[in-house]
Amino acid sequence: MKKAMIGLFAVVAFALAACDDPAEQKAAEETTPETVVEEQIADDNALGEEAAAESDAADVNAAMNEMEEGCRAAAEALAVWTGKPWDEAKEAVSAGEGVATVRVIRPGEPVTMDYRANRLNVELDDGDGIVRIFCG
Repeated sequence: MKKAMIGLFAVVAFALAACDDPAEQKAAEETTPETVVEEQIADDNALGEEAAAESDAADVNAAMNEMEEGCRAAAEALAVWTGKPWDEAKEAVSAGEGVATVRVIRPGEPVTMDYRANRLNVELDDGDGIVRIFCG
């Protein structure tokens, strides 16, 4: 029984020794005021980069909103062409202010599902009459 207890104690001691991470202990021993400052600078740089990314995202969102508003205004102004032939409206629609591109969509024609804030879509019927004008 005594030998079994000693053997069990040795196994437990070995298992506990294996759990000790020498790399972690070495890193703790090597921590100096300089390494603490370097880590803080790295953390500050990461926060600065994150703030810059948020600022860039805000700028992008503002630009996107501006494009959407311009396109919506153009779509509303060009809505007078709804129900009229595309051939008559083509020049007026293409010259719409606040519109980067015009996409004409005919019945049954495949279109991409990508969204573009400053793209004006002109949906036509079978006779090339304008059904609706919208952004996206």
